Amino acid sequence: MIITTNEIFTGGELTLSRKITHGKSKRSQSVPVFTSRMEKREYYNEHFFHIRNVLDIKRILSDIRDHWDTYVSQVHQWIQKSSLKKLVVTGIFTIVLGFLGTSANAAFIQEYTYQVKNGDSIEAIAAEHGVTAQEILDANGLTAIDGKKILLPKVENRMVNATALNVRSNPSTESSILGTYKKGDMVKVSFVENGWAGILIKGRVCFVKADYLSSVPSQTAVTAESQTMYVTADSLRMRAAASTTSAVVGSLKLNDTVIVKSMVNGWAQVSFHGQTGFVSAAYLTKKEQATTTTNASEYVIKSGDTFTKIAKALGVPVSSIQELNPAVDPSKLRVGQKIKVPVAAEADTYRIQVTAYISGVDPHGTFRFITADGKTNCAKASGNMINELFNRQGGHATLTLEGKRGQTMTLVDLQ
Repeated sequence: MIITTNEIFTGGELTLSRKITHGKSKRSQSVPVFTSRMEKREYYNEHFFHIRNVLDIKRILSDIRDHWDTYVSQVHQWIQKSSLKKLVVTGIFTIVLGFLGTSANAAFIQEYTYQVKNGDSIEAIAAEHGVTAQEILDANGLTAIDGKKILLPKVENRMVNATALNVRSNPSTESSILGTYKKGDMVKVSFVENGWAGILIKGRVCFVKADYLSSVPSQTAVTAESQTMYVTADSLRMRAAASTTSAVVGSLKLNDTVIVKSMVNGWAQVSFHGQTGFVSAAYLTKKEQATTTTNASEYVIKSGDTFTKIAKALGVPVSSIQELNPAVDPSKLRVGQKIKVPVAAEADTYRIQVTAYISGVDPHGTFRFITADGKTNCAKASGNMINELFNRQGGHATLTLEGKRGQTMTLVDLQ
């Protein structure tokens, strides 16, 4: 709405000016009166972000850099007010990740808005999107994400189907090789352009040939309802994502109680004291483990013995030996020394279900499979399941495995 219009003679010439206001705050802003559309267009291109700049990739990236604080603040305000979760393209992550595309189609990393839920970990969110926690904070102009709507790079999980796949610095076979993925590894694909897939690796845009990537088969969680389970290991790391390379977000000890939300591919998503993360399902059981026992036997120390070695041989926690021998210094064991050890209980039997790639089978029933996190594992099969594994070799299958801690798992079902 126009507030005032003034005509002022300066140096013998008539100068036109006006003040306009925008929005509820009624902030005044001096804007000249334009004599042509070209003059108006040039003014706004110089002072504000303009939709036409989208056609000029380098121009809009330069504008974002020059007005970074203002731009991020405006986008953040829009995200918080908008109820939509649709895909957006702002160029913020393109700047944060320091990437300039070689063509208009690949210049922007696609983005979308996400509502942070209670218990969400920024480390877990970052790992799922191929960026770092700090880059998420920088892109959103925040110091914490709790309860916020945040902008995230849009990525798609794909699996490497080549024996070895080179990761390059640019979309060219002439560019430098940064590393190599192996068959079954997962990558975070941001875009595909001219036969090259742009992937995000801890906040860096790298490139691999798109022909050597395949879609990830859908996986169904084994546990439909939350259940309480106990930790069977003396020390168990809780990670931000279901991968041994993911960041450690906590540590659990023997008999810690966790709430298991789901199990898939040998990983359990658990909640512990309000914190959510992932642990190996092999170290969880439905019944509490005995930490002390009155059923103890005598053990005579041999050369090379340690509490850890003895505990592993007996299949008991190290802590149970320490509790039975509080006056014994584990670092000063002597050959012939007598200590108390717990009577080993029968080991629990564990059952897991995993969707995996069948990579190799031998006639005796031993087979190898690759899980979604890229790890190669071995298990044992028997009877008709060996023939079925041969038929499934080179493809994906849902395996139900059973076994005791420290032993090779046995295949009990194949789908």
